[in-house]
This record gives sequence, C-alpha cells and structure tokens, in this order.
Amino acid sequence: MKQTRLAFLISTSLLGLMPLTSHAQATEEDELAIENITVTAQRKAQSVQSAPVSITALSARDIERMQIDNAKDLSQVAPNVTIQPVTGGSASIAPYVRGGGVRDTAIITSEAEVGIYIDDVYQPRSAASFIEMLDLERIEVLRGPQGTLYGRNSSAGAVKFVSRTPDELFRFKNEAGVGSWNEVYNKLVVSGALTDDGALRGGFSAMYRDRDGGRQYNETLNKDVGEERFAGMQGDLYYVGEGYDIRFKAYYTDYDSDGLHASALDPTQMNQPYADIPFVSGSIDRVSSPEESDTSDKQYGANLKVTAALNETTELVTITAWNKLKDDWAVGFSGGVQPAFLGMPGDQPIELFYRESASDQDSFTQEMQLQGDILDGDLSYIGGLYYFNESGSQYINSMLFFAPGYTEFNITTDSYAGFGQVTWHASEQLDVTLGGRYTKDDKQLDALVSGTVVSRDDDFSRFTPKLGVDYKVDDKMLIFASYTGGFKAGGYNGLASTADALNTVVAMQLMDAYEVGLKSDWMKGRLRVNLSAFFNDYEKLQQGVVTNEGVFIAENYDAEHKGLEAEVQYRVSSEFSLWANGVYQSNEYTNTYASEGQPSGALLGNSMTGAFDYQYAAGGDYTIDIGDGVFSVGANMNRRGDYYSTADNAEIGHVPALTLYDAYMSYEYENWTVKLAGKNLTDEKYWFTGFGFSVVQPRFMADPRMWRLSVSYLFE
Repeated sequence: MKQTRLAFLISTSLLGLMPLTSHAQATEEDELAIENITVTAQRKAQSVQSAPVSITALSARDIERMQIDNAKDLSQVAPNVTIQPVTGGSASIAPYVRGGGVRDTAIITSEAEVGIYIDDVYQPRSAASFIEMLDLERIEVLRGPQGTLYGRNSSAGAVKFVSRTPDELFRFKNEAGVGSWNEVYNKLVVSGALTDDGALRGGFSAMYRDRDGGRQYNETLNKDVGEERFAGMQGDLYYVGEGYDIRFKAYYTDYDSDGLHASALDPTQMNQPYADIPFVSGSIDRVSSPEESDTSDKQYGANLKVTAALNETTELVTITAWNKLKDDWAVGFSGGVQPAFLGMPGDQPIELFYRESASDQDSFTQEMQLQGDILDGDLSYIGGLYYFNESGSQYINSMLFFAPGYTEFNITTDSYAGFGQVTWHASEQLDVTLGGRYTKDDKQLDALVSGTVVSRDDDFSRFTPKLGVDYKVDDKMLIFASYTGGFKAGGYNGLASTADALNTVVAMQLMDAYEVGLKSDWMKGRLRVNLSAFFNDYEKLQQGVVTNEGVFIAENYDAEHKGLEAEVQYRVSSEFSLWANGVYQSNEYTNTYASEGQPSGALLGNSMTGAFDYQYAAGGDYTIDIGDGVFSVGANMNRRGDYYSTADNAEIGHVPALTLYDAYMSYEYENWTVKLAGKNLTDEKYWFTGFGFSVVQPRFMADPRMWRLSVSYLFE
C-alpha cells in the first residue's frame, strides 16, 4: 500500500508539471536566473540540471552564506544527509545519506558507506575539520549508490569537495575572527601565475584555529571541556600545457582536543520515553567522568592528477594519491557512574567503560580514466581502472567494569576495480546509459584479542551494474530513471571482545537501488524545482548492536528504504533569494541471516539507523546597498523528525525531532567584509547518539549555540 501511494505521488508530481512545459520552452533566461553550477558528478563537466542523478551542488557563495565550515554543516542544508561525529574521539565523522552509513569509523576495521572525495581522491579516514583549510570552489552531494563511477565504499552516496584550481589571476584572501569559547582563527588563501606566460600557477591555503573549553562542564574534574586546536595547510601547483594539464597538491593537518565527553543517564529510569530519561548531572552539557578524554589527529599526503587530450574527442586522466593518518583518542564512555548504582559507598563518580586507542594508517590510490565520444558524437563513454591500498595498525586498551582488555589490529586492504559507462544519445532529447563496475577486495587481518591471535585472509568481489534513461522535455526540463547496484565488502567486527567474534566474517552488503526524478527550471530560470523518488532494497546490510553485557556484535539484515525528495530555489529579485528542500521516507529491517555468530534477529521490524521519517529545510538571503557598501542578511532552518541512532532502536539512542536555526549578517565595503554568524541560535541541547548496557548509559551531545565574528580582505 505504501509503494502504491509512493508511485501515485511521483506520477501526479510529474504530470502536474507537464502542462507548463511549453511555457518554459518559450522563454529565455534573464539576469535573475538561478546559477547553473557546473559539476563533475558523472566524471565529466556538465550543468547540475543536466546531470541525470540526485545531486545537491553548492557553489563557493552558497558555502559561505550557509556557513558550511566543515563537513558536519552539510546536515543543515542538504536533503537526506546527516554527517555527525563518531564516538571514538572528536575528529572523525560518520556520514549518512538516505539512511546508509556506519558510526564506528574510528575503528580501522570499519568502512563507510558514503564516500568522501576531495578533488576526486577517495578519503578513507577523513576528519571533519579537514575541509576548513581548503579554498573550496563547490561541494557536490550525490545521493544513492555510486557503484559504477566511484565504487569504493560509496554504496549509499558520495560527498565531493572540490577546491579552487589556481588560475592566471592573482588572488589573495585573509579572514580572521573570534567566536564562542574564546575562539580565535585565521584563514589565508593566495593563488596566481608563477611564470610570465601563466602556464604554471600556484596556490596556498592555511588555517589556524584555537578555542578554550566551555562546550561542556565536567563537574567531577571541576573544569570546562571542549578545547580544540587545529592547524592545516595545502600547497597547489597547476601546469597548463599544450593538450594536457598537471595538478599536484600536498597537505598537512594537525588537530588536538580534550576529546569527546559522554553524559550519563540515570540507569534506574531507562524504561521511560527517550525525552524523559534524566541525566545524572541534570543536563547534557554537564558531564561527570573522572577520567580525562583527548583526541590527536595528524594527516598529511599528496596527490597528482594528469589530464591529457589524446585527440579532439578522447581524454586520458590519471589520479595518483597517498595519504597518512595518525589518530589517537581516549574516551570515558560511561560518563561517570554514581557508586550507589553499584551498591558501593561514596559519592565520587566512577568511570566504568574507558577506552584509549592509537592508530597509524597509510592509503594509496591509483586511477586511470579514458573518456570521449565516438560515432560522430552519438556515443559517449568513460572507462577505467582503479586500485586502492590501505594498511594500518591500531591498538585499543579498554577498561570495562574494572576488567582490562586489549585488542591489537594489523589490517591490509587491496581493492581492484574496472569500470565503464556508455551513454547513447538516441536523439536530441533521449539518452540511454549503461554501465558497470567489477570490484575485488582482498583483506588480511592479524589481530590479538585478549591474548588470542586471530589471522584471516578474505576476499570479496561483486559486479555492480547501472542502467539509466533520461529525457530532455525541453531546455528547462529533464526526466530521468535509473537502476543502480551497490556493494560494500565484508569485513570484521572491530569492536568484538572475543577472538571467536572477531574471527567471524561479516558478510558483504549489497543493494539494488531504483530511482526516478525530475529537474526543471521555470519563470525564465528564476524558479527551480527538482524531485526524486527512490527505493533501496538492501541485502545483508551490515549492522552492529551491543548486548546487555556490553558485548558488541555484528549482524547482517535485509532492509527496505523508500522515499521522496524535493529541492526548490526561487530568485525573487536581484536582492532576495529563497530555497527549500524536503524528504519523506520510510524504512525497516526485513530479514536476518544465521551464521556462526548466531545473530539474534532482534532488529527485524526496526527502523534503520540515521533515517528519519521526514525532514524539511528552508532559507534565504537578502542584500541591499547601504552607503558605499552592501549589507547582507540570511537565515535557514532545518526541521528533522526523530530517528534511532542505533540499530536496536533503544530509547537511549532515540534522537528527538528537532528544529535548528542558523543566521548571518555581513557588510561588504570594497575589498573588506565584516560578518557576524550564528548556528543553533535557539541553543538546542540535544544528542546525536547514545547506547547502553547495565548501568553504563551514555549520550553524546551535539553542538550547542555557536557564533563567529570575522573580518576578511579579498583582492582579485
């Protein structure tokens, strides 16, 4: 019945717009037309409105006015996207797109379902702060499996950060500011020609940020917590030759903080609804652990991209990248438990679940692409080979109910893939796309769990097809439909507390994704309406749960996820712009699989993690000339339904429905801009996840209200 209603909504949405087609075709864009951002979602440059995929594209102006300072901020503006911290330290991120994602990415055996790409290079272990230092040209958020052109751990979607390519013109920008908790920061960007003929160009970006504690207060240690320091830099060389170009980048980041802090709930009140369970300290922004938390994250590397025109219709692209990450963290997960809950004397909180980790990881990527047109342009193609290697080690010391535990991992992954996609331009209006990717992952694991050695060598392989059809009704309207296969390799439960559990392989995860969509522009390009409907059929979805004894287990489930998404933009006038987007969806786990680990099957009928039933967001900005300068003001809101952050749908991980508001105002005079910005203006105190067993019942707080005041100077 739900699928019938879904089909009805799609049909009526599409048909309802058809009568307006002739009007749209008869008009031309004027100076108020919405910007048509050029994207490379299909590995070739094309207008965002011409790309037959569900994609949210944000220009450099969008990024600035929507206050997207790091990856987590995309949750506020992109539909069906949630990017949050992990619970292992404060540096890494857990991205979710259309409900697909994993939370424990601080463990090196865990791999994301949403691929993070920076300048087309896959980032296996990116920190949220990484993009802060970049001079971004745009961000592309691709929803749905990218099983053909991207492949590597992108079975739910991909997020692409594209930095500005240095050009011949000299450009200098420096931004300095202050903010919440005595934050100070400075960001510098400079680029331009390095030779007289402009063939060799260079760029440099750097950022330093420092803030005191104050995000939360630890009443046991009697101090504010939440202190952070970040420093990062990137050098960029770009050479334009005759028929080819070369881009080389090198980067370094250093992040330190006093870590992530859990807020303990009263374990005697866990039978209440999620919103009524009291915190032992009285509020989520007061924590009680007697143990110090910390996070230290250093990342550096380089990549080289070469593009060469072999002839007028054929282009060869090679991408080579290397990345090094050292990630250390320590967290008190219980948040401090009162001795009375254990029948012990005293009133000093006790830390019952403390874990510290140190990891060292290297990754290498080599990709080759060949793309072009044949048959007088009737057929476009792209094909290539892909190789990815990641090797890493991690040790984890744990203390659970005063009992020590030690786990050590050494893991190597070699991933090989060949891919191809062809598009037949059947007519001026109709395109048919057929593609596929074959991926083979080889994984080697050598581990030590509580004194027992685990050694494994496993491989996983899969062919993921794609079939797409798109029809250009006219220059202003595109209708598309697609089927795409998604794949995520099997692996190991890095949170396992026994050798037997770690030695049990988690099966590979598959997905069949179906989608129809509409992209359209109206009113001379001033109104944009994009719609999509999707149905994702998961097989052996990888999920983790924790038992009442504190044992973390991994299971495979089938699941179904379907929904509707809409994005609307309206340019009211040259001074006033509005935008809105929305999501309505449903999902559940439908089947489980027996294995040596004897899965419980307890998730059947539950909602998937990170998938809310609805979400809608809206915003706008207004500019007006005042004196010799320009005053701008803007705001946006995001309303999201409640969801479960853990697969067991436990009340402790039930995140309430929430509305967040952001706003800014700025004044630009010649080369100078002064800006005051705020996030979470109503200071909502909420959590992004929680889990529990026995008397250990922690939740982890999301960002409270934050503000920044900045002054920037731009010369170009």
